[in-house]
Amino acid sequence: MLLAIGDVTVDLYLALPRLPKPGEDLHAARMILRAGGSAANTAAVAAQLGLPARLIGAIGQDPLGEWVAEELRASGVGTDLLQRCPEAPTSTVIVLVTPEGERTMLSHRGASRLARLPELSLPAAGFVHLSGYALLEESPLRRAALTLLQQAAAAGLRCALDPGLPACRMAPQAVREALREVEILLLNEAEADLLFGPDPRSGLREAPRLRWIVLKQGERGCRLLGRAGEEQTVPAFRVPVRDTTGAGDAFNAGFLFGLARGASPVTAALLGNAAGALACTAWGVIGSFPGRAAVERMLREASADPTWASWREPLREAQACLAEARIAGGG
Repeated sequence: MLLAIGDVTVDLYLALPRLPKPGEDLHAARMILRAGGSAANTAAVAAQLGLPARLIGAIGQDPLGEWVAEELRASGVGTDLLQRCPEAPTSTVIVLVTPEGERTMLSHRGASRLARLPELSLPAAGFVHLSGYALLEESPLRRAALTLLQQAAAAGLRCALDPGLPACRMAPQAVREALREVEILLLNEAEADLLFGPDPRSGLREAPRLRWIVLKQGERGCRLLGRAGEEQTVPAFRVPVRDTTGAGDAFNAGFLFGLARGASPVTAALLGNAAGALACTAWGVIGSFPGRAAVERMLREASADPTWASWREPLREAQACLAEARIAGGG
């Protein structure tokens, strides 16, 4: 079971030839509406891979919020802990995407920041995953997220954090407070540099519960740093890039799915790289992620590729994780 907490949003994508200059009118070649939010994306991809997922967050009491909730349910996410707040609209993000697949985001926090910690019984085993967007500002959501992490860690659950660049810049103390409770830190190199400077391993010295730091490196794959001195670079999968939005969230889902299936961290990282790569081939994540079958196909093709010969064993383990999840889920 994965219990995720964080923002729940409506994402409006505009495909632009380039970013506009100040005061300029620029016409989008395409407009797409998706359900989104970092925590929601991770929950949705995890559920599609075969890891049962529930989401704690808030939407407005408006038609867009109900649409988002339905999109999450269609992706397999449990929405029983999703709260409806009449005092604010559903959080909205405008995503400007250039032909290279890079994105610029404009956001309104809306109802997301008002989510409170619901009454719930924590599962006996599994993961709690926090998206750092919940930590951006003093809010009910930040208090709920930090309390949940404390309760989950005390109950013996495995806690994961993706701090996100905005929180690393705007709320580093809140990120460090959350870091004290987590076993797995998932972040990119820019975020690691803001938090730890040139030595990301200092995070392991700073956070007593922290077992793994996973540095996401985009087209270079990822790097694993373990408390016991482990260090491993795991290669990326090559794909045509349409939109990078949510790729890191999809990576998180693949990595946590692998660990939940009992895979080694290296194999979990391969699953994360595959999920993150596939997220780049579509607009957004929720309602567009290619799904478990596409991940299985990517791993099979890599297994038959001579350039992946040294990775055959973790590739086989990753395929076994997906096959077992498919059998357990009946699909």
